Amino acid sequence: MTSEQTPEQKAAEARAEKITFGIFGAIVLALVLGFVTMGLTGVGLVAVATVPVIYVLLVLMAGGKG
Repeated sequence: MTSEQTPEQKAAEARAEKITFGIFGAIVLALVLGFVTMGLTGVGLVAVATVPVIYVLLVLMAGGKG
């Protein structure tokens, strides 16, 4: 079976990849800024704050079934 994609599907996949990389980049940037401003405590605060965001993203990826 071939898995040919239409141009619209390819564009949607490329857009989703850009958004994913943007989210990961924002998380890494937040962790670095937390470390620079408050040391390891800042990293912990940022990590705890991103837990709800990760949960929401997982629910959205699952199709809203949460």
